[in-house]
Amino acid sequence: MAVTLTPHQRALLQLLPDGLAWDKRPSSVLAALCLGLSHSTERVSWTGNQMLAERFPDSSRLLLEDWERYLGLPECDMTGATIQERQRYAGNKYRMKPSLNREFYIRFAAEFGYEIDIQPSPDSQWVSIVTINSEIGYRNMNVLDDILTPLRIYEGGALECILNRYKPAWQTFIYVYANSHEEENI
Repeated sequence: MAVTLTPHQRALLQLLPDGLAWDKRPSSVLAALCLGLSHSTERVSWTGNQMLAERFPDSSRLLLEDWERYLGLPECDMTGATIQERQRYAGNKYRMKPSLNREFYIRFAAEFGYEIDIQPSPDSQWVSIVTINSEIGYRNMNVLDDILTPLRIYEGGALECILNRYKPAWQTFIYVYANSHEEENI
């Protein structure tokens, strides 16, 4: 049975000097020692390749928490997201080019999975009506909620928080939920 060398084992054997004292045959004790040492060099090589992927938050795994800290994430109520969702949120924020026009907010909400439409209010130039066309659940207020709680609480709270965070200070958003359904109480 022929013994084959791994690439890292072969590289370690090639670093050794030539001569009779250095038995570089694949079945030698020195080759077995280099095989044992090659596992750590393979791990270092993998980590180096992974660091190339860590340059961008979309593909980051090891440094995702550092990316989130740098980008100020999680925003609003986005805790409990999966790794893929966290990568998507970080990538979206990293590539984000904020703007004051309505198309920015529509695309921004779409990146978080919501379909919205923004129209100016006929009452004031400082008020915009945000219609959320995505399917959103809600629950009614109950006796355990405080007095400032609205009568109907929608699941789109994260979207409202994000839009309110990036809107200009003088702008007011009024949220209208076009497609909503009542959440089941368990």
